[in-house]
Amino acid sequence: MAASRMTRRRLLQSSLGAMAAKLVVPVAARAALRDRVVIVNADDLGLSAEIDRGIFEAHDGGIVTSASLLVDAPDAEAAIQEIRKRPRLGLGIHVAFDSRLKWLIDPQDLDMVQRELDRQLEAFMRLTGGPPDHIDSHHHVHRRFNIAHLFLKAGERYHAPVRGFSEVVYIGKFYGQPELGKTDMSKVSVEALVALLRSLKPGIYEVSCHPGHLETRPDALYNEERVAELSALTDQRVKTVMTEEGIQLVNYRDYARLRSR
Repeated sequence: MAASRMTRRRLLQSSLGAMAAKLVVPVAARAALRDRVVIVNADDLGLSAEIDRGIFEAHDGGIVTSASLLVDAPDAEAAIQEIRKRPRLGLGIHVAFDSRLKWLIDPQDLDMVQRELDRQLEAFMRLTGGPPDHIDSHHHVHRRFNIAHLFLKAGERYHAPVRGFSEVVYIGKFYGQPELGKTDMSKVSVEALVALLRSLKPGIYEVSCHPGHLETRPDALYNEERVAELSALTDQRVKTVMTEEGIQLVNYRDYARLRSR
């Protein structure tokens, strides 16, 4: 039985590698990446009015170029109205799975995962009138080996890069809880963000972030950290470093155009 599971896992990993290869930038496009190109993507759009306000401020007055929408979140529709006022803010989907889904305890039950993934992608299309320019997920569940292929197939179908499975190097270091429930505000300081940006080598990156204002929800577990992120993302020192280092800010639509060259 264990050997059978290992064989299935190897087959899945081989399949994932083949699908991910289709999403990688062609050689000609990679040659254009002699500089440092950065997508600064804010997760959790639509979760609350306070979070949405922080994301839009981080775009309007800061370095955020992209956001990921939670289609079932309370403020998703209001967020779309604001997105339409900001043509340079890219928009992808932040897929969130209910903890009651059986796949959490039974990795063989993938039909439910597929239906839920399809439902959320269709909801995104209805809300926005178009496809997502990238696909990621809450708590990175799309990286689980037993369901990653479903996300990669969705990425092919919608011509959308999937976080962690494209030429775009994902960076999740700018986060105030490196351990679940344990806050370290130094991780979301201006100094931390500047150091991260200065450390980048030539290539294309996604720097993940979670800006926002203080929420009143009793279950808000990442709250003061969002405020600190917003402060750093809009700080003039960060913008100055971007200019000094020659770092180019783009969104995933720009990345798609680069891939098509």
